[in-house]
Amino acid sequence: DVAHALVVSEVAVTEGISEYSAARLVKSSEALCGPQLAVLDCLEGGELSEAHARAITEETSTLPEECAEEFGIQALGRLETRSGRKRTAGEFRRAVRSLRERLHPESIRARKVRAAADRFVFVRPEPDGMCTLSALLPAELGLAAFGRLDALARGHRDADPDDGRTLAQLRADALAQLVLEGANGSQGDARGASEECGSDNRGPEAECGDGQNDRPPLIGDPVPSAEIVVVVSAETLLGSSEEPATLEGYGPIDAETARDLAAAAATWQLLSTDGNGVPLALGRTAYRPPKRLRRYIEYRDGTCQFPLCSSPARKAEIDHMVEWQDGGLTDADNLQFLCRKHHALKSLGLWRAQRLEAKSGGAAGDILWVSTLGGRAVSGPQERRRDPNDGKTNGPPGEGSALGVGPVPDKGSLLGEGSLLGEGIPPAEGILPAEGILPAEGILPAGHQGHGERIEGSPVGGEVPPPF
Repeated sequence: DVAHALVVSEVAVTEGISEYSAARLVKSSEALCGPQLAVLDCLEGGELSEAHARAITEETSTLPEECAEEFGIQALGRLETRSGRKRTAGEFRRAVRSLRERLHPESIRARKVRAAADRFVFVRPEPDGMCTLSALLPAELGLAAFGRLDALARGHRDADPDDGRTLAQLRADALAQLVLEGANGSQGDARGASEECGSDNRGPEAECGDGQNDRPPLIGDPVPSAEIVVVVSAETLLGSSEEPATLEGYGPIDAETARDLAAAAATWQLLSTDGNGVPLALGRTAYRPPKRLRRYIEYRDGTCQFPLCSSPARKAEIDHMVEWQDGGLTDADNLQFLCRKHHALKSLGLWRAQRLEAKSGGAAGDILWVSTLGGRAVSGPQERRRDPNDGKTNGPPGEGSALGVGPVPDKGSLLGEGSLLGEGIPPAEGILPAEGILPAEGILPAGHQGHGERIEGSPVGGEVPPPF
């Protein structure tokens, strides 16, 4: 709800952490100050670690209030094994999870149906041009998916023992090929144990499945193509510079990869920049920004402009910092991108935004945010300036940047020779959605690091959160 969202945003800005971490902190605090007061006493007395306490509060989250307190008391009794050895945090978490299952009055089936509503896929950037693709899925789907990847990897290794890739590499390559190429290919019997989990099991207490198979398939005809966006300087594109390009949702990538991606780009848009690589402002006074201005602001902002938010601008909403009805202009200085949640908080007056004086170089200034609770923080557009020592440029610097949008290039140079997808893809052992593999909405749906900054100089950090 709105009150919870406001508190979470306030904690995130104050502590310099992601809203995902802030939400976990708020939930843990609510438990410790409520049904888990006994756990708080033990924590303050040094009888258990923060990790042990977190195991209790996190397992408390779905318990009804009437049994939450009893759960905490019994959990404290499991800090040690029968032999008197103190359990590690991992051992303790497994013990309290089993305890929670015994005490929970609701069936695990009903809880699973509810928990499945929170399934997601997200991307976390990693060093050296890599990223981690993660998914939260019902256990049987996740294990079946991994089993299929493992079967593909082992089958390929047996068929081609001279392939130098490890099993881990083969599994990763199989995943990429299945998602990007395999939607219309031979997929085996994706439904697995369909006789036991038929289409009649539609109720929340059904014995099998989670209701997802009752919906129309996500994979239609034609299958949506995957799309990526790359921002690359004209010098890099022409080969006169090795300045890194920017892969939207990730960050800097090497020039050679950028040129390979550019060769496959379906559409282009030219952005004029100054000598430092900063986009030149485009002025308009109409209420709705034209496509060119919107694209410029999207490029400039990079992510939602609320402090520490990492939601990509491409999927955010355009916002007038000073509302149009209050005299605000539709120009680059007054426009920003906000994700739906933070746009709502601003529109409700729970956070106010004000553009500070622009820094030298002609770029838009930072944004001062002030909440109704008194919190203050500063955010700003992502850095687009060039390092004059980055790459070798023969011509004058900063004459332009290009945004290339297009499909992923052929996998050959990235995944090694030969496809892992044969005529008969081994079926997963278990229950899979009726239409098999589900396509991702995009290759890089999220992942920019947060760009907020505490006014009073506290360090800013925190994990890159899933796109909640």
